[in-house]
Amino acid sequence: MKNLLNAITPARTPQTEGLDPRQIKNNAGGYVYGLSDEARLTRFLILGTDGGTFYAGERAHTTQATEFVKTFVQVDAAAALRITLDVVRAARAPKPDPALLVLALIAKTALNAADRQAAWAALPEVARTGTMLLHFLAFADALGGWGRLTRRGVANVYETADVGRLALWAVKYKSRDGWSQRDALRKSHPKVADPERNAVLKFMANGVLPALGAEVSAPALRVIEGHLLATSAGTDRDAATLMRGYGLPIEAVPTHLRGAEVYRAAMQTNGLTWLLRNLGNLGRVGVLTANDPATVQAVTGRLTDPGALKRGRIHPLDVLKARLVYAQGRGVKGKSEWLPVPQVIDALEDAFHLAFGNVRAAGTRHLLALDVSGSMTCGQVGGVPGLSPNMAAAAMSLVALRTEASALTMGFAAQFRALNITARDTLEAAMRKAQSASFGATDCAQPMLWAAAQGLEVDTFVVYTDNETWAGQVHPAVALDRYRQKMGIDARLIVVGLTATGFTIADPNRTDMLDVVGFDTAAPGVMADFARGVL
Repeated sequence: MKNLLNAITPARTPQTEGLDPRQIKNNAGGYVYGLSDEARLTRFLILGTDGGTFYAGERAHTTQATEFVKTFVQVDAAAALRITLDVVRAARAPKPDPALLVLALIAKTALNAADRQAAWAALPEVARTGTMLLHFLAFADALGGWGRLTRRGVANVYETADVGRLALWAVKYKSRDGWSQRDALRKSHPKVADPERNAVLKFMANGVLPALGAEVSAPALRVIEGHLLATSAGTDRDAATLMRGYGLPIEAVPTHLRGAEVYRAAMQTNGLTWLLRNLGNLGRVGVLTANDPATVQAVTGRLTDPGALKRGRIHPLDVLKARLVYAQGRGVKGKSEWLPVPQVIDALEDAFHLAFGNVRAAGTRHLLALDVSGSMTCGQVGGVPGLSPNMAAAAMSLVALRTEASALTMGFAAQFRALNITARDTLEAAMRKAQSASFGATDCAQPMLWAAAQGLEVDTFVVYTDNETWAGQVHPAVALDRYRQKMGIDARLIVVGLTATGFTIADPNRTDMLDVVGFDTAAPGVMADFARGVL
């Protein structure tokens, strides 16, 4: 009787069996929906594959993802380029390497010559720094030799990039990944008529700055001139003076001269990304301390300036990583130690939320459901060491929790459980609460089932998960339907994916379900629009 009843009642279909023919198996053996190719590529671009997942080690996870990208490029290179440029232009991803890999695959392997040419034309936009260009060259070289299109594509970067930016590359990004600017120039042979640009490229090639005629004005060469002077500076104070006078980044100063004065000068000459990565070093050398309120104020002011965060293309994960490392008072590698300044930690908390941009509240009743099952404890999100998916879910949920007036955060594995996360929690406290409650099997239907059982009025369910659900006797989509029927509320479901797999519990054919990528800077705004019913 039970088997016959289950056979004719879809609501009783367990997650280990398919609900409809469109579903596929996830890594845990549960049946979910496959992401569209565009959505899966977006996940790859934003989340990457560093650290792997609970079910796949880093190498296997990376291989699976890159094989998918290779196939996508062969099928529709134009779409792959469009999606990549959309992510890059809106600064939606924390790391550039996935985008650089996709661009290299299009440039070197796309079947259509026009698609390959379009990828090379986009290279200056995607490879915005010298490091990014060298990363790209490592990918491109691994995919084939240096044919005419490759030589012209690389040469175009050196021929068209702002001369001042090239001069900065010459002293700041000399080599990466076994490649140097000198290697790239010797292989690409850019053709340059402008004396100032030619002088910069010659310095890149042989380390010598040629003399220019008095009639030639070359402001871009000042950073190279300052770098050459700094290499022979006697003290860190002398080097700091040169940094301020010539606008030198700290990378232009020899390592043995990078003392307190040089770090103090770097706060003025280096960008906000550098500041985030070097808060610990500033404390280590005695520049950023609680005894220096002026410096603390200068640092916190930059960290919490929305305009500066936007101009610096600072991603929330950049801030979260800085917050994790700085607050622990020691480096991830090495023996560097410092005493964290509480005001700086608070500023990083604010910067994390500001980096998502101006997030407007949806004004609906939210249930924020964090997957705290065992599979969420492994791997890392966005290449941030130590940031497991469960911790990332807690951090991202705080954005909604602090934005929406009516929001409750709970956790689930095979059962629903209280996490006691509140809007007043720090990032560290929220992540610790999620991590301490993590264990058990995964049942992504639990949020809807629990809310129905409790009679809780919810307009928007937000599930933060890796989509490796399998343990439930009811599929999430069916659980949402049951809730809507029982409560008489047209509730919606938003699924926030936190690993770069190809799965989602959201049915792509339903207008009341939405899948978004965790830590996509565009996600909070899209989620709010969807919750309001305008998307």
